[in-house]
Amino acid sequence: MPIRKKIGKAYKGIPVSPGFAIGRAHVLNRFHLCVLKHVVGRDSVKGELERFERAVEGTRNKMLKTARESVKNLAENMSYILNPQIQLLQDPMIIGATKKMIEQEMVNAEWALQQTYNKLSAKFKNIKNSYFRERLHDLGMVINQVTQVLTGTEQETLESVEEPVIVISHDLSPFDTAQMATSKILGFVTEVGGKTSHTGIIATSLHIPALVGVKRITDIVKSGDTLIVDAVHGDLLIYPSEENFQMFNKKQQDYLSFDRKLESEVGLATETKDGIRVDLKGNIETSRDIKLAVEHGAEGIGLYRTEFLYRSGRGFPSEGEQFDEFKKVAESVAPHDAVLRTLDIGGDKMPAGYDDEPEPNPALGLRAIRYCLDNRQMFRSQLRAMLRASHYGKIKIMYPMIGSVEEIRKTKSILEKQKKELRREGIPFDENIKVGMMVEIPSTALLLDQFAPYVDFVSIGTNDLIQYLLAIDRANEKVAHLYEPLHPAVLRMLYMIIDSANRHNIPVSVCGKMSADPIYAYLLLGMGTIADLSMEPYSIPKIKSFIRNISVKEAREDLRKVLEFGRVRDIRKYLLEKVSHLLEDGLTSEVLAESYGKGIFR
Repeated sequence: MPIRKKIGKAYKGIPVSPGFAIGRAHVLNRFHLCVLKHVVGRDSVKGELERFERAVEGTRNKMLKTARESVKNLAENMSYILNPQIQLLQDPMIIGATKKMIEQEMVNAEWALQQTYNKLSAKFKNIKNSYFRERLHDLGMVINQVTQVLTGTEQETLESVEEPVIVISHDLSPFDTAQMATSKILGFVTEVGGKTSHTGIIATSLHIPALVGVKRITDIVKSGDTLIVDAVHGDLLIYPSEENFQMFNKKQQDYLSFDRKLESEVGLATETKDGIRVDLKGNIETSRDIKLAVEHGAEGIGLYRTEFLYRSGRGFPSEGEQFDEFKKVAESVAPHDAVLRTLDIGGDKMPAGYDDEPEPNPALGLRAIRYCLDNRQMFRSQLRAMLRASHYGKIKIMYPMIGSVEEIRKTKSILEKQKKELRREGIPFDENIKVGMMVEIPSTALLLDQFAPYVDFVSIGTNDLIQYLLAIDRANEKVAHLYEPLHPAVLRMLYMIIDSANRHNIPVSVCGKMSADPIYAYLLLGMGTIADLSMEPYSIPKIKSFIRNISVKEAREDLRKVLEFGRVRDIRKYLLEKVSHLLEDGLTSEVLAESYGKGIFR
């Protein structure tokens, strides 16, 4: 039943691509495909299999064509999103299982395909992690495209858009987004999706403002309605007043002006007003991302996620394949360095072809360094590839989720054995390669002094550290609101880690989400000497501009006051009163958005 439209009302969503858009709505008419089961005769099974294969191949060719045509619009690194979706159409867990069902149960292809998807969804239904939800969601959209071919159904596409509009839809695939012409699509809003949405990542690369997760918005908005999308604070306004127009026009102009300012500062040093230098580095997934990171002012790579190589659809990569990729990273990042994190899979990040039963509590299960130590051959292959690549540039190795001194000793022993093998084989590598670990488990934070003899640097992974410290699953919608970076225990833990690292002369960096938020970064810099902050490339210019306008001395004074508070509410209030003035027009912080959302100062 349609919802009665509330004129001038603001609807909340999740901003996944920042910016402002003002214009008329275009509601994309998409509908759920109803698939019915029917039995085919034994003599018709072969024909049904051929029909299915043609549909898969046709869909794959169409997706390949879209990917090729989108290259001119997208940043080069976006292929890591589109290619795996195309590869889903070759995955034996999907294609093989569907064919088997057609053969054994003699059913129509579209029914078999839908049942295969339903079984996969059921298998992972108890894993609440947002990454898994998004990837299953991607799979569902690919299967929907094949189903359209099989049923002869056509759904409305964005090609029909002829004038600048704000697209409203239940959902959009990454391929929908990749085809968006920025001259016609001012912004878009969807009913589903999350912060890790691939659709949002592509929208960011195209500079298209986007909100996701606006419930039942296709029942509220009609094509032609006047809208304002505030994809900085997460608001959608329908039929805004003249006052709204004036306010958001100013915000939009300020935002564009700020963007131009950021572009002009890309090549400048990241140095505070009182002369403290902080390197800003990029978090990347492939060597192709380095160009994007450098364009945004990255001074090296603080986190290279090697998991991408294991999600390519071909199973575990060979040592040679990894070496080729790591060598490209080493050469491309010169003269700066790159931190390669060893495989961090298990939990929410599963390798291609991984067919084990999902764990009931994956965040606390066999993941990251635990997974590597349980799969020694794979681990040794990766370490050898990293060592070999270190001959071609400044490479550092970093271990994730270290929880005990015993684990770091084991990794050190395995690495030393690989070095001996390479020496014996006459293969060159950096004999002085730096080795570090992530601090993302409270036990590691408490014993940092015990780890000092074994590592050359540490990197704080704030995302997992907060999750483990507060016992909050940040992907569980029922408790996600309790995931709080400003919790007094979190701030004290971070201060303790940075202080301990400084006292033991261990360079410390931060590579979690807190690095990319101005106010969180302000507090982190007030905690002690930080070698670098590492973040997604798009965040670097904003954090650089912010740091160039602050004083570390003042940050330390504000931090001392913040650490005295015992309630998040008091911390937020203090930051709003004393720190928010440091944010220029166009620069926002999660702290401000959530503070107003939670009623602070109302």
